[in-house]
Amino acid sequence: MFLVFCMLNAFTAIKAQTADTLSVGMELRLQNTITLTFSMYPISNDGYKGLPTDTASFRLYKQNEYVCLLARDDNRKDWYCCAFDMDKDKDFLNDYHYYFTRNQIYEKRTFVPQRYGGIWVAPDIYPNGIAKRGESLVRTSSEPFDELAPALLFHTFFVGSFDYRGKTYYVSSADYKTKFAITDSIPANSDDIARMLLDKGLLREVDFPIIRDSLIFKYHDMNFSRQQCKISITPVNDETLPISPYEGFRAPDISVKDIDGKPVSLGKGYTLLDFWGTWCNPCIALVPELVKIHKSYPSLNLVSIAFENSMDDLPKLKQLIKQKDMDWTHVCQLRKDIPNVVSSFNVTSFPTTILIDSSGKILYRASGNDKTDSLKAKLREIYGKKPQR
Repeated sequence: MFLVFCMLNAFTAIKAQTADTLSVGMELRLQNTITLTFSMYPISNDGYKGLPTDTASFRLYKQNEYVCLLARDDNRKDWYCCAFDMDKDKDFLNDYHYYFTRNQIYEKRTFVPQRYGGIWVAPDIYPNGIAKRGESLVRTSSEPFDELAPALLFHTFFVGSFDYRGKTYYVSSADYKTKFAITDSIPANSDDIARMLLDKGLLREVDFPIIRDSLIFKYHDMNFSRQQCKISITPVNDETLPISPYEGFRAPDISVKDIDGKPVSLGKGYTLLDFWGTWCNPCIALVPELVKIHKSYPSLNLVSIAFENSMDDLPKLKQLIKQKDMDWTHVCQLRKDIPNVVSSFNVTSFPTTILIDSSGKILYRASGNDKTDSLKAKLREIYGKKPQR
């Protein structure tokens, strides 16, 4: 009887670690905020219908098999229209036309592109009046039409929902299936969805899982023909917690040497990883805050990992370390050396700081030099309200 009881307990433990896999129906949403942008090129108008009679009042542009009509309005001064031949029938009469004025673009910057595409304006305007975090989205055309240059903002963006343990979750697929998000609610408007995902930093590369409600969500293949994706769900515990370079997961192992040739590891206490580079001005701007943190929390194992082009940058790195009073552990990683610590932690934005506890679990991750308040708040939570001296 005791043996049977043990076997049943073992079976229950194994079953608790087994992932549930769900097939989720996904709805295609076309929007403009999260997108791949394609500069469009002028083409001839042979064979296309629904064009203005005045050939000087419009241009056709093409990219990725999609054709855009950009035209002036004959009846209203300074008005333009934009349309995309999304059904590829070479007829713009059955396609949505979005009308806008120059004032909407140049003065108010309130231009909202039609749902299939947008207009980029040279030289300093952003689509929707919104720049993606730190990126310059300005595009110019070799043959702009009255200084307007169209860009294709078509994107395969999917949204689906599923119920699990009495709760409804929403899954979003973005950037051509390369990223996904799990949320508790979702706006009805596609652009609002995209802005929410960006503002809250919810998007995750599909190679890495997401933790919500003590559950591990893993995104699997998206089937375009069936408009379905697969989501595996596993309860979080010590046995199921995978290695992933994001909050709540086990940190990837570190086995490197510092710039003096000494081995570097995560150690037994808390470790703060600082991913930076001598070429990165925001990274250098963060250094004074890191110096304060290092002095306030001497037991914190601080490791800066410089991501450099070649070993020729090492003298500059050492000079900066000395000038900035960066009296902690330093590692130099080269772009050509893959895999490396930068790639294993999936760092694509600099600076990035990652806080790891003594068990190897990631407690905090943020990119940019404007996140020091949240990092300090996390350190106070760990070490107490008063910094160590």
